[in-house]
Amino acid sequence: MAFNFLETDAQIVSETVLTALTEEVGEPLYPGDERRIFGEAVAMTVMQVYNYLDDRAKQRLLKYARGEVLDALAEDANVERIAPTPATDTVRFTLSTIRQRNTVIPEGTKVTHDGLIFFTTDRTAIIQAGEMNADVGITCSVAGEDYNGIEAGKITTIVDPQPYVMEVINLYGTNGGDNGEEYTEEGDEKLRERVRLANAAASTAGPEDAYAYHTLSLDASIMDVYVDSPEPCEIVIYPLLEGGELPDEDLLNKIADLFHNEAKKTRPMTDHVTARAPTEITYDIELKYYCTIENEKAAVNLVEMEGGLIDSYIEWQSGKLGRSVNPDGLRRELMQNTDELGVLVERVEIISPPYMELKKTEIAKFSGKMAVTHGVIEE
Repeated sequence: MAFNFLETDAQIVSETVLTALTEEVGEPLYPGDERRIFGEAVAMTVMQVYNYLDDRAKQRLLKYARGEVLDALAEDANVERIAPTPATDTVRFTLSTIRQRNTVIPEGTKVTHDGLIFFTTDRTAIIQAGEMNADVGITCSVAGEDYNGIEAGKITTIVDPQPYVMEVINLYGTNGGDNGEEYTEEGDEKLRERVRLANAAASTAGPEDAYAYHTLSLDASIMDVYVDSPEPCEIVIYPLLEGGELPDEDLLNKIADLFHNEAKKTRPMTDHVTARAPTEITYDIELKYYCTIENEKAAVNLVEMEGGLIDSYIEWQSGKLGRSVNPDGLRRELMQNTDELGVLVERVEIISPPYMELKKTEIAKFSGKMAVTHGVIEE
């Protein structure tokens, strides 16, 4: 339940200030009175101060904390924000001639393919005496998936020249970069949820929240998870990715491997853990909405344009496992939005989707079939 440490309702604050001022001057303060105008300005300032102090107080609570404050609260629970993953590859350094001594290429040596983005060596590479080359892993200096796919043979420039080293070349092509959430770090909402689950993760007795915590902590792209136990000692994990996307086989195997390779920390000895993709339940959208002639252009843009209200509903509907397909959610999305013209959508007739109750292992997914029309009504 939402609450405030201080009063943040603008009307209440304004009435309180003006009432106190009226009592102090001993006569009514009508609109246009300079003293009333002064009181309204004071009320606005008080409102801004109250909102600031209320927000600062709420930051002490996990429910409202964000950014660095949330990071500090997470630290108390031994939880760290998941950062984006940088792309990696392997390069081969080659000498200009065979040497009778080892050639040392320091850890952190920079190489590049375009002079703008740099990769650094993961460890010190040593070209043994009598050898011509040595291979070493490299990691991109910028995290994210943008620098995946640099083909083998494209990274050929040594930014930090090394004595006797003639050339460098990447061997396989860069891969493994992951954007985390929104091209940055793990988002506040997911981090907040992991902090709530952190206490359960300290147990290996098999609580549901512990399996959820370890799964969510594995990859920043995992936004929701359902843990099922269809049989004793049998655990099935259903992860859901950002944007309602389903996990691929690589990620499912990665989850299963986590509970196998880290068994002492993540599960009871008797549990057998597997991971499966949720089942998609598709739905169509067919509706007609009504607006006034004055609001028609604004309503069409707001409802039907890319990134508009219908797209917002589709995103919300696929944002959580087991979220039943609810046409009332679509109706609410369309009718509660206003602009300077007022309410843009006056009425909505929804033919599809019908209400469909989903299991926790299912995710609602828009089929791509949409038929949206609008009508104009007189005010």
